[in-house]
Amino acid sequence: MSGFLERAVGRIEPRFAVTPRTAALLCAVALFMALLHVWQTWAFVLPSGQFKNIHLGLALVVGYLALANGDAGKRRRWASGLSLLLAASCLVPLLYIHIEYEALVTTRPFFPNSADVMVASLLLVLALVAVWREWGASIPIIAAAAMLYAYWGNLVPGFANHAGIGLQRLVATTSIPYFRGLLGGLTEVSASTIFLFMLLAGLLKATGGLDYIMRAAFGLVGGLRAGPAQAAIVSSGFFGSISGSIMANVASTGAFTIPLMKRSGFSPHFAGAVEATASAGGQVTPPKLGLTAFLIVGITGISYAEVMVATVFPAILFYAFLMWGVHLRAIREGIDARAMRESARADIPMMDMSLPRATLLHAHLIFSVGVLVALLVGGMPAGMAALYANIAIVGSELVKRVALGAAGLDGARSPARGLADGLVVVARGLIFGARSGASVAIIIAVISIMVEFVVVTGFAQKLSYAMLEMSGGRLWLLLPLSALACLAFGIGLPTSAAYILVALLGAPAMVQLGVPLLAAHLFVFYYANMSAITPPVAVGALVASNIAGAGFWKTSFTALRLAIPGFLLPFLFVVQPGIIGIDVGIAEQLLLVAVAFVALVALNSAIEGHLLAPLSMPERVLLLPAAFGLLDPGRMTDVAGLALFAAILARQILISRRDRRLPTARPEHSA
Repeated sequence: MSGFLERAVGRIEPRFAVTPRTAALLCAVALFMALLHVWQTWAFVLPSGQFKNIHLGLALVVGYLALANGDAGKRRRWASGLSLLLAASCLVPLLYIHIEYEALVTTRPFFPNSADVMVASLLLVLALVAVWREWGASIPIIAAAAMLYAYWGNLVPGFANHAGIGLQRLVATTSIPYFRGLLGGLTEVSASTIFLFMLLAGLLKATGGLDYIMRAAFGLVGGLRAGPAQAAIVSSGFFGSISGSIMANVASTGAFTIPLMKRSGFSPHFAGAVEATASAGGQVTPPKLGLTAFLIVGITGISYAEVMVATVFPAILFYAFLMWGVHLRAIREGIDARAMRESARADIPMMDMSLPRATLLHAHLIFSVGVLVALLVGGMPAGMAALYANIAIVGSELVKRVALGAAGLDGARSPARGLADGLVVVARGLIFGARSGASVAIIIAVISIMVEFVVVTGFAQKLSYAMLEMSGGRLWLLLPLSALACLAFGIGLPTSAAYILVALLGAPAMVQLGVPLLAAHLFVFYYANMSAITPPVAVGALVASNIAGAGFWKTSFTALRLAIPGFLLPFLFVVQPGIIGIDVGIAEQLLLVAVAFVALVALNSAIEGHLLAPLSMPERVLLLPAAFGLLDPGRMTDVAGLALFAAILARQILISRRDRRLPTARPEHSA
């Protein structure tokens, strides 16, 4: 049993030392939570309110059990005991709301009794403390500030003044009997959609999906000059598009890729920055956008297919810029890492296995992801599509294990042993997914408190008017104001929570100035996501710098430079919405994407000082107006920028041809 627990919990979250009793309880509750969500999504046996309550209640229990397990491993018995007590306390609101549900929604929907108020207060405290323990103080402080503002709004001067909300109504709005706040619409999205995708990510990781992605990435681009760095970019991008956390992505893939990049010759801070930037890019890559795609659909009402199609080309531009920048850095530093393929065998899983064989063994994972994308594009609700993808990956993994057992391969000597191994792997994946999903569920629920009171008090609308007034109705001034607000509010938050926070504060003002709804929400989403690599917090760069053994500030500022498209593309969404497919055909959209690609190549080359050959200082200076001229949505500026870039490129071609001829001329002359 202890061996199973170590594989199920310790390898899933290495920072938690495994203690058998607490870990056994954690595994049991997490597995129960995963299976319950699968059952509910399949059969719809519980009303929405009851299911949201069970979703949040079990998430809190799992969260506190994980904290208790970690505290026990650190020999902090008092803290572990307190976490266990809080985990048990979570059962009180869970059971009370479940039992009293009919009365809450029929008899007392607007007039809670004293027991309702006490239970709602307990649930609120438990959620705030759980987020405080796992994510730090910033999010609970924001939620508490929103409640204080709602209660004492009559004392707030200026545009934010409102009449104030009574204590009973304030508490009822946080959860019951209104079923808002902690138990509101965003929690429903978390329960019905996001959690299923977290299970899918857990299953993909447990069944070898992450290992295969890294092996495939190295097979595809490992032979390039900056092979290990390019493999890090590709693998982080693919895995990041599935996972919902930049920090988890950096920790998972960075543990392999960062040391390999350092051995290739890249400096520690550059290796960490590449991993952090690639992981941030994964959050803006379809099909999930770090789980935010479904939140965008829920908040805006825009179809999932439209959101996914709109974000494909920006993601390609982001990664093209990053890969080109890494290639230029390798040239400038004289790094040729093609020979690293052999040394990578010690670090990259499956490197001893040929890519075709690895692909054959993991074809079921590719099939499951294909099922997911096909169902989503076909219009199936996201939660149900994720359920079918989960069923596909579990079924195909068990079939594969039985087949390997029948053939006596992969350590399984019989079909029964293969089936048993497969069940352990599936359980591990469900536990991992449930643990991650519980963490996301709690933070979304707490952020929902702030969202609720921002709406109830009218603060969101008032802030939009204030931003419009500050900008004087000028879009060029409103956009940087919104960008700064998104970076500030998104600091330290996972992608989905950061988007929720900024969607109500930044997007409405832009929409009022005529910005298309999707463009406005993608603008705030990109900037909220980029806060993960923006100092002074930069949680993605922080994790990467720790792995790389590099300085945090140097790593984060390097990541900022590598992630320039993440800061420029949102402005392009607004001033040139055709790049995300708004009001243009596919041919015109491709033309706009091509122009933007040339602009980013010019900008990257100017920064690195190299195009096809080393650039002179005048050439580097001239590439900047060429780049920004191409980014400016005007035909004349496009033509001028393209002409300037073409002139510099032509000179670079002549220089590179001359340099290629020189080595052959020198031996003849010396002879």
